Amino acid sequence: MTTNIKLKQLQLLLNDFELISKTALTQLHITTKLLEDNSIESLYEEAEANEVIMDRLEVKVREEVVFAIFQFNPKAADLRKIITYQDITNNLERVGDTLLNIIHFSKKTNINLPQFAEENKLLHKMLQYVSEMLRNAIFSFSNEDSKIAYQVIEEDDKVDEIFHKISLSLQEAFAEKKLSKEDVRNIMNINAISYNLERVGDSATNIAEATVYLTEGKDIRHGNK
Repeated sequence: MTTNIKLKQLQLLLNDFELISKTALTQLHITTKLLEDNSIESLYEEAEANEVIMDRLEVKVREEVVFAIFQFNPKAADLRKIITYQDITNNLERVGDTLLNIIHFSKKTNINLPQFAEENKLLHKMLQYVSEMLRNAIFSFSNEDSKIAYQVIEEDDKVDEIFHKISLSLQEAFAEKKLSKEDVRNIMNINAISYNLERVGDSATNIAEATVYLTEGKDIRHGNK
């Protein structure tokens, strides 16, 4: 890959990464707002528009990666960076899908009812952890900072722990109670929101692992230390 063409191609990938990561963080902000107040209709429209943007960017990056690899036969360091852009874009698009799931569930869920006070508190704590993980994962890649990446990976255990706490809390609180249709819907949706937040944490972890691959050349996925 000649220097000028290489720089141009990497700049295109960087621009797309910055846009899709910015859109993912916007989607995260919308999710946070709707979990606080699910009556803001304009946010649902904005979320659907953001999803279209992220889907198109994921396709665009995939095409640019294929073009770079087959047209220019990049060397090891450049190839690793190009592949990392592909991995991270895929995970950011997955984050977008997962956040949109949460947004859809939030529209049909009343988590502010007194009987869900404990689960509501845990969900917001989980959201706080996940938000920090995603921001730090994006930061770690942008700055090629493997130290931050490893911190993101370690935080995933906290998210998993809260996910299991929410499931257990719902079981203990409602196992022997007579439930209305609204109760059943809220319980199922709260559990679904928790599950999707856990998946966002997994995607943030994947982004951090891709950063480690980029900066250190080590594949630490699937417990491979």
